Amino acid sequence: MTEAPTMALARFTSALRYGDIPSQTRDSAKKFLLDGVGCLLAGLDGDLGRIAARAVARLGGTVEGQATVLVDGRRSSVRDAAFVNGVTLYSVGVNDIHRASVSHPGGCVVPVVLALGEWLGNPGENLLAAMVAGYELMGRLGRATMPSHWDRGFHATGTFGTFGATAAAARLLGLTTSQTAAAFGIAGSQAAGLQAFHSDGSSTMIFHAGRAAQNGIEAALLAQEGFTGPVTVFEDRHGFVRTTSDSYRMDALTEGLGATFEIDATSFRPYYGCTLTIAASGAMADILGRRARLADIDGLSIVVRCHPSAVDLIDNARPETLLAARLSMQFNVALVLVKGAVFVGDVTEQDLRDARLRALMPSIRLEADAAMSAWGSSVSVHLPNGDREYEEIRLPKGDPDNPMSWRDMQDKFDRLLAPLDQPVAVADLFTELRDVERSDGAQLMSHISALARDASRRRP
Repeated sequence: MTEAPTMALARFTSALRYGDIPSQTRDSAKKFLLDGVGCLLAGLDGDLGRIAARAVARLGGTVEGQATVLVDGRRSSVRDAAFVNGVTLYSVGVNDIHRASVSHPGGCVVPVVLALGEWLGNPGENLLAAMVAGYELMGRLGRATMPSHWDRGFHATGTFGTFGATAAAARLLGLTTSQTAAAFGIAGSQAAGLQAFHSDGSSTMIFHAGRAAQNGIEAALLAQEGFTGPVTVFEDRHGFVRTTSDSYRMDALTEGLGATFEIDATSFRPYYGCTLTIAASGAMADILGRRARLADIDGLSIVVRCHPSAVDLIDNARPETLLAARLSMQFNVALVLVKGAVFVGDVTEQDLRDARLRALMPSIRLEADAAMSAWGSSVSVHLPNGDREYEEIRLPKGDPDNPMSWRDMQDKFDRLLAPLDQPVAVADLFTELRDVERSDGAQLMSHISALARDASRRRP
């Protein structure tokens, strides 16, 4: 008899060992851990991480001897450190994307790996196994429930992310199969996240990743102590899949389990913005490579063609918050047009109010094109003299079929951390993460924390 999905996923998670993971997938796990750490350090100057840290401090979340909250250097419980670090990481807008699930696994899984890895001193091989397990849960839930889950208004980073974080935590804590199934059952009552932030660009989008990381650790620790949850949480008639989607494919939860890995189907984001704007940002950057200083020409008009489902979500020529701007095609194309290839360190409230950007955004028009891939875009720049520049990207850089090499990853890592002004320490951290099997969670987090502390001391 075929094993039910919840128990099969619990067995996969608890049994997964570094030696079971193909070399290509290990490489993916290292790259996504590197990318998550880079985004986390890049987010240290952001407001949202600091807000989360202050709230945790007010709630009495300081516990010596567990894990580091990077944004202020304090020690906290592992669950609260994962929450604040998750908010900090996800706030930067350039972390990864699993397209089939429309979720951002790194913001949910990496903070768990760092917090529990620091507390328990897990060897680097275990950190990578936890990464693979966490990404697996998120990706498979997406394949099982999308697009219905999205259409119902759920934000997958918060919902699927809770299960991904639970899987990573269960793997690092060494939970048994039955304990892991119970942890998934507990997570099912925690998994939440609504897309209402699209209406006003509010902060809950960022909250979802931190809460997912926090929930995952809590669910795993509760299960380890003997708390129970429904071990049929995925397939139950009142379980997660049926409750949060109108149409679903239950077999996607276990099809090819252990033979293919969802972390290999995850994409990197080479530019600031949301997933649906990356291709247009890349196309605009390519045009600028041929014809610089277009932003200085008066009377430009720009047409961006993208899939109709994207137009509904990212057509906003007047964003009023930075989060709304991240979700605005007009803002992201104008940002590249004015500033070139953009990372989070370049994006501030001043950019949101920048007169050139505000003037350019209304001249950028979106056209729905059902022939365009869901993630692709074309950019057509029309000049007053009749000239036209055109670029189309159907498969953005960072996609598994258009991958980023280690050299690309190092370039992104260096650019993300350039504001820290510590090139030697950044290079050393890159090397450690690339060879993380030789390290452990405590050593790795001590080096990340030292870099964050030194950078803080250099700030005016």
